Amino acid sequence: MQKINRVLRDDQWEKLEPLLVGRPGDSGMCGRDNRLFMEAVLWVALKTGTWSNLAPEFGRWRTSYMRFRRWTKADVWRRVAESLADHHELQAILQAIIVLGDEHTRLNTERSIRRANVKTYGRALASASGAGAKPARGDELSSSWVWLVSNDVQAN
Repeated sequence: MQKINRVLRDDQWEKLEPLLVGRPGDSGMCGRDNRLFMEAVLWVALKTGTWSNLAPEFGRWRTSYMRFRRWTKADVWRRVAESLADHHELQAILQAIIVLGDEHTRLNTERSIRRANVKTYGRALASASGAGAKPARGDELSSSWVWLVSNDVQAN
């Protein structure tokens, strides 16, 4: 295995480590190596890498990505950044992680909306054609563009 080029200096890690969840001794699950996880997140955030191209030295990329998503959803990154308001270098590093988390949240939200629209559209078409499929609920039809399509089909 290749040696990992660390982003965090030891003095920065000493300030950051006590603020992170998943340390040995915490209740619940603990991460194997919080510093390695942080370095993996920073590799993606600062080097504009992708999770699937994460170097094998960081461990399995899916594990790191899922942990990153959980921490983003729980707003861990912002709370840590608020705790380190007087450390400008760490603030810049954490801001890059927050931006990455916000971008992933935005993309996941858009993906969920597209999937819901596809399901709603399918139900509306099936309902309009009388295919015996599960009909769309009224609130689904009136709350999206599918309502226009289904009304147009029913009018013909």
